[in-house]
Order: sequence, then structure tokens, then C-alpha cells
Amino acid sequence: MNLRKRAERQPEVVEQLKENVRDVMERPVLVPTTGIANWVLYYYCPHCSVQLEFDWDKAHTHRCPACGREYNGEPYDSAWWGCVNAANEKAAHEMGLIYAATEEMAYARKSAEILHAYATYYPDYEVHGNIPYNGPGRSGAQTLDEANFQRNLAMAYDLVEETMKPEEKEYIRDRIFLPGAEFLKEYRHNQLHNHEVLISAAIAIIGILFEQEDLIQFAIYDKYGILYQLEHGMLPNHMWFEGSFGYHFYALSGFFDLEKVAIHTKYSHIHHPNYRAMMEILPAYLQPDGQMPMLNDTTYTHQVTSLYLYEFAYRHMKSGKMLEILQQLYRRHRRSNAEAFFYGEETLPGIGDSKETEPNGSAEAEKNYHTAIGTFGHTILRGPEGRYLLLKHDTYGGEHDHYDRLGISYMAYGKPISVDMGTTGYGAVLHYDYYKNTGTHNTVVIGEENQSPASCELLQYEEQNGVTYVTARCDWSAPYEMPDSFAIVQWSEKNYRHVTMTRKIAWTDQYFAEAFYVTGADESLPVDWVMHLKGDWEGGQEKVCPDPLSEKKPFSHFHDAVHMDGECGKTTGTRIRTRFEGVTTDLYGADLGGERYVARGVDNPSINDLNHIVERRKGGKIVFLHVLESHLGKSVIDHVEFRYGKDDMHVCVTKKNGEQQVLDLGLPLS
Repeated sequence: MNLRKRAERQPEVVEQLKENVRDVMERPVLVPTTGIANWVLYYYCPHCSVQLEFDWDKAHTHRCPACGREYNGEPYDSAWWGCVNAANEKAAHEMGLIYAATEEMAYARKSAEILHAYATYYPDYEVHGNIPYNGPGRSGAQTLDEANFQRNLAMAYDLVEETMKPEEKEYIRDRIFLPGAEFLKEYRHNQLHNHEVLISAAIAIIGILFEQEDLIQFAIYDKYGILYQLEHGMLPNHMWFEGSFGYHFYALSGFFDLEKVAIHTKYSHIHHPNYRAMMEILPAYLQPDGQMPMLNDTTYTHQVTSLYLYEFAYRHMKSGKMLEILQQLYRRHRRSNAEAFFYGEETLPGIGDSKETEPNGSAEAEKNYHTAIGTFGHTILRGPEGRYLLLKHDTYGGEHDHYDRLGISYMAYGKPISVDMGTTGYGAVLHYDYYKNTGTHNTVVIGEENQSPASCELLQYEEQNGVTYVTARCDWSAPYEMPDSFAIVQWSEKNYRHVTMTRKIAWTDQYFAEAFYVTGADESLPVDWVMHLKGDWEGGQEKVCPDPLSEKKPFSHFHDAVHMDGECGKTTGTRIRTRFEGVTTDLYGADLGGERYVARGVDNPSINDLNHIVERRKGGKIVFLHVLESHLGKSVIDHVEFRYGKDDMHVCVTKKNGEQQVLDLGLPLS
């Protein structure tokens, strides 16, 4: 591909890169002279969980764009230096790309100047950092930061080294890259993890650039190196074991950064079948809005940029499913990004190269999806009017798990009515106190403590008379082997060790019903069925509870809780109605005793609120029954009747046209 000719046809890509690097380009090079840089994820407002505004001229004043509060001192001042490093290393690489596309020497010189500045001080950067789940760094506060720093600068070096004198290249090699690679070797952990992928990729890139066979062997071929991670980190359902699309693609970004350097060498493994398998799994999961579901520690920053990885992958694998993802992506965005420009095919079938394409229908897949009966994974159910439900019957994914087995995410009319919220920056208070907890997911929590690690299985997937029935179970009393990945205990073994949960969904084209069975819980502990719904709640004259719902996280972050007075044994149940962006959602629940609350809690981002419905009961054998319908103001349902006995569980939905539909929510024979 002739990059110069392409730059003439797509000047907007080069102009965007120039805009990205403008601040660094126009300023004198600024790098820390000591190892002061801290974790950039500390650079968040503790009140809003929103990233602070980075200002090159304000090293000691840091403002929240949401609430306007200003912070100084630690950890913000040192995290500011982390932001400086991140900006420099990214800019150095992008300046190298600009030079490759335009031969403009000013960008090559500035990139080399940044490399030289770091080479001056890097040997004296002290080892520092105590970030959870991470080893230390030198340029930054964690080993992952160090890997990103080394990789970005090495890729910059690869692009501009032809403009440098031999003594400059040697100076940079010997003062940044070779000692940096040795540092990364020392602190790479023996575990499966996206960190170890990024760390190994950085070591391997340095090894290839400087012909260091010992580094290449360690990073690619040794245990816990690139190939080991690729072959052991992918689950049988082709998801990355951490159970998060954010980290699924973050790991792939590390793999592919190495491949971009290794592609024409004997060290490339671009045709390994696991690459194709991991890249082809996404179409089954895409939501009606074209986004990936926010499972576990996924954030909004993981979305579109992750999809750009398909450019490099499709160029070398020519997969129809990968092309499908790109076609869907470019119905919403121009194909004017650096990944497409430098690493993708010059043209793609059915996609203009520089023109913006018009939306061409929904991005949602036409078919449902589920992993095999008897295995763990996910089930995705789809319906008309942008309806989508994901049932999470997967296995514990290590550090980035959210302890939400049998959770659901739900959309209607393409709107995120009750989707997994994902999380925010890890340095923000609400990450551990709120988002990363069972109680802020659509599942059951016992004793207000996080579910302990376990593996689910899909028991049933079948269609009967236009209804799709899905049943999944999680049995904490069954033997379970932890993943080969370090984890800090943030759950309760005691509360769940004898518990079995089973969730059955009856999915129709207009609404769905569910039964959630819980057995084996300690009868002294509250068993809470939780579901959050966006929008305004159509409440009555209920009184707000005078006290917080709980002192324990995450319920301690709920506010304005209202106690709903239900009638025990009332077979027609209780309806809770919310409205969100024109969509009305009715949640019908059977009154089987206990208590029901509606409370407000933060959404993601945390500057918005949503509703949490909490149904609380006690007992060793419990079932929660519900029907949920979303509509545009004209509901199909007139009323719902719950019929339950010792051996059967049914829901009778009476429609406004007089038709009745009986849904069987009894457990299938196992």
C-alpha cells in the first residue's frame, strides 16, 4: 500500500492525527525527571467518578468537568504525571505514523526528541507503585503502565529510527528499551491475564526490533508468554476468560500490536485459529444499537475503538464475520481512522473508503445465540422492536469479574432499559463500592455479599408454540476450579457454599416471564432479587424510607428508597412502571411475601440516576416470579396472574384483546 497516495485521498486521517498530537508538538518536551508518575485511573473525581480535566499548565490543580470541584495534592498531582507520560508515548507513536504517511520531518524529529528525553532520565526512574492486582513500574505505577510505555515508544522508534544517527539509536536502545524489557521480564506474573499479554507483547516487540532472541523466546514461547496466553486464555465458547468484552479486545490489542511488528517475520502467528475464533464471536452478542454488551469490567471507552481491531484482522484472515462487523461499524461511522488507514485493506466490499455511509438498517443479528446445553457461557434472545435479552450463565473470570452469575441485560426499541452498567475508572470510589458488586446487577444476592466464584450451566433452550424457554443453573456446592489467575477475595464463601440458583426465562415477541429459584440459603440471611430500570418511576403516594436501605455496599449507595406495600398471596401481583426515552416498561411481580423496595442509584456515568427494584425474602427455598413488558404507551398486557403450587409454576398473561397465554415456569427435568 502506498501510504503517501492514500494520504492524498484521505487527508482527514492525517489531519486527525496531527490534531491528536498538537499539544505535544507545540510545547517543549516535558517528561518527569524521576519515577513520580502515578496511576492515571486515580485521576478521577471521588464524588462523580468522572475523569478529571487534564491541563498541561496545571500540574497542581485538577478540575472535575461534572461538578466543578478542584483537587490538589496526592494522588492527583502524581497521577497528572501519569497523564503526561500517556500523552507523550501516544503522541510519539502517532508522530511516527504521520511521518510514515507524509515524510514530514518535523514530526519524526519531535518523536525522536521525546525518545531522547526519556532516555536521559529513564535509567534513574525508581521502582514504585502499589496498585491492586498489579506489579510495580518505573515510568508509571504498575507493570502494565510500563508495558504500554515501552510498547508505544518502541513502535514510535520503529517508525522514525531511519531519521536518527547511529549514536542516538544506541543511546535510546540502551537506556530505555533493553533495561525496560529486562524490568518487564522480572515483573511479568505467572498467570493468565490481559496484563501478561500486554507485557509479553512489549518484550517481544523490543526483542524483534533489536534482534534479542532471549527476549523473543521468553515473551512468545515460554510458559505464560504470548502463545500460552492465546491457547489457554480463550474459553471453549471463544470468549477471553475474563468474561469482559472490554478485556477480550484489550488482550487482542496486545496480541495484534505484536503481530503488526512481527507480521513479516518468522515470529508471527497471525493465522493461529484462536485469533479467528476470538474475533468471530462478537456478531452473536451485538446489541440492537450495534454496541457490545457491558459485561464485567467493560467501560464505555472500550466500544468503537475496539471494533477498529477488525481492520488488521480482516486484512490477514479474510473472515466473512469480521467483514460483517466492519460493515455494521461503518454504517454509523466514517471509515477514517488510523487502524483502517495503516493496517486495513485499502478498500472493503460494500464500504466506501472516505465517504460517510448512510445507516442501512439495524445492526442486530437475526438469530438467537446460546452456548451448548450443559456448558457455561451466555444466551442472547432477540425479538422485534429492538428487543434483546442476554442471560449470563458463565464462569468466574478473575480480577475483572462482577460476581453476577445468572444476571440479565435487557433492551427494547433499541434502548438500554436494564443493561449491565459495566464500570468506571478503577481509581474511582464507585468502582469497588458500587459497580463491581452483585447487588447492582440483575440477579440475586444473599446477605448483601458478593457471589463467590462458581460456574453455571445451561440446562434448557427450546422453542414451544412461539415461546423460547431458557433455563440456567449455578450450583455453589458443586466442585469448582479457580482460573489460573490471581484474585483478591471480594466475596462471601459462607453465604453461598450450599446455594443453588436456577433462572428460567420464557421469551415471547412482546414480553418475557421469569422464575428465579434459590435453594440452600441460610434462613437468617436476606435473599434479594435485584433489577435496575432506567427512567422515571411512576410511583404512587408511598413514603420514602427514613433510613438508608443498608449500611453495606452497594446498597449503601441507594437513596430515596420507597417501601412498596404488597398483598401477600395476591395472585395478580404488583406492577412497577418506568418511562425512559419514550419507552414504558411494566414489571409485574408475584407477591409471595417479604418486602419490595424501589430506590434510586447512580447509572453509568454516575452523573445520572436509575431505579433499583429490590425484592427481599428469607428462607431456604425461595422463588421470585416476574413478567416484564416494554411498549410505546400502549401495552399488550391487560393483567398477569401467577399460578404456583408444589409441583408447578405458571404465569397466565391476559392481553387487552382478551387472548390468554400460559407460560410454564416450572423447572425442566435435569
